[in-house]
Amino acid sequence: IFNSDHGETAGDHGLNKKGCRFYEGLARVPLVFSWPGRIKQGLRSDALVELVDIAPTLLDLTGLPVPETMQGRSLLKIIEGKADPGKHRDSVRSVYYKALDGPESYATMIRTPEYKLVNYHGHQTGELFDMTKDPHEFENQWDNPKYAAVRFNLMKKSFDALAFAVDTGPPRVGRY
Repeated sequence: IFNSDHGETAGDHGLNKKGCRFYEGLARVPLVFSWPGRIKQGLRSDALVELVDIAPTLLDLTGLPVPETMQGRSLLKIIEGKADPGKHRDSVRSVYYKALDGPESYATMIRTPEYKLVNYHGHQTGELFDMTKDPHEFENQWDNPKYAAVRFNLMKKSFDALAFAVDTGPPRVGRY
């Protein structure tokens, strides 16, 4: 397995190194699986996946059960060539703490095939990119009233994902 936790901007958007942004050069990182005879060779995918999908994939590959509390989703069927390689998740999320200079801030990103929304929590600013019309992320639609419904729906989707990622403890065995 080859992967990276983040990319580098390398001058993209006038930025160097890594940082508090979620441009594709930083957030879209390689993920390569190789196991001759088990994983389909030459398979390429542009599906939205998260690095938390690696652990359940490894458990699946070894025949071990994937705990219900695990956040990731196995990629096994895709990498074996038994499922559509272009479809895995409807959205992916990423977080960055201490995102902006000054007071402590947090940033979250949610990415769908069509849009990318970045919230700078505790600030009245963010980024919204229409990835279909603006794949290089130069036209921030955050304040564009035509994208208000998209912004709201993505904020709700991101908030829901955060709530569902919380560890609620062991399975309930009683009524309460």
